Amino acid sequence: MRDIDIDIDSEWIADLDWSRHRIGERAYLGGKIILTSVVDMLVKHVCAPPPEGDSFLANAGNTPPGRIVDSEGAFNADGTPIHSVHRRLDSLMRSHADDLEIGITSPDMITRDEWDAIIFEGQGYWSDGVGARYAANAVAPILARMAYDKQISCFARRINGSPDPEDISGPEWWDLLPDQAVRRIATSGLNLARPMDADAPIDHLIFVSRDGLQNALIEAARKNYVELGASELGPWGFRRSVDYYAVQRAEVAEFLIQLMDSGEWEYATNSDFEAAVQAEFGTRGLGRCYERAKAIAVSDNKRSRFKKRRSRAASPEALTRQG
Repeated sequence: MRDIDIDIDSEWIADLDWSRHRIGERAYLGGKIILTSVVDMLVKHVCAPPPEGDSFLANAGNTPPGRIVDSEGAFNADGTPIHSVHRRLDSLMRSHADDLEIGITSPDMITRDEWDAIIFEGQGYWSDGVGARYAANAVAPILARMAYDKQISCFARRINGSPDPEDISGPEWWDLLPDQAVRRIATSGLNLARPMDADAPIDHLIFVSRDGLQNALIEAARKNYVELGASELGPWGFRRSVDYYAVQRAEVAEFLIQLMDSGEWEYATNSDFEAAVQAEFGTRGLGRCYERAKAIAVSDNKRSRFKKRRSRAASPEALTRQG
């Protein structure tokens, strides 16, 4: 059996310090929320299926499986070890055993049962690590762009220092290079004097204002979609079925936004919108999916006039355009 080598281009992410995510810190600062929590929110808005629980990106620090093989590739049919494989993988498999709290009896050789136990117990741990690194690579540039374009308001507060935050929104503070963006969300901090230096020690934590944050997250969900159930992640990939309801809801919301922003549906009733959705998506776009999608569409103030269910009939012009 061939060696298994997955997410190798992202393995460097596991070496970053994800501890601030791992401890599930939920710090607040006068109407501002720490960046780790905002990243969690962003992951749940743009990833499908949304990861279960909080602090999913803490798993990005899980030790990658590396170029391991299952027991069929490490033992002969009679159960004797293939020494060249054991010589190459012994230290790596023992390291995995330590992570997974699996005891290895002999200092000289890992048994087949022990090898199988490591592979079996490691699947969920490696899968979450692969998925978290994949998500980090995807959402970090989105978050950096939001801060760079001032779609969100970011502030820096000195660690264990003055509570007075400094505004760090805009291009002079945020690097759009994907690798740098991943490092920024990992630590949720920066060196204020050297904000673009990835090797500079962190001396400030990053907080995000609640003002406009929800609208910015909704807008990010409209423009971005990250499929965590991607099959190309390999044998240890993140094995979750795609949340097709979430995908459908996002598509219906985008469709409603296009109608509302077109200027041609000003006199449309709620029934008119429902009919248009049914014509485009079928009955699966109605009911709860429609209600949630409409809530997303009207969450922006410029479309808030469509919140009410209108009772008057649509104008002849609107009916003609919809027809």
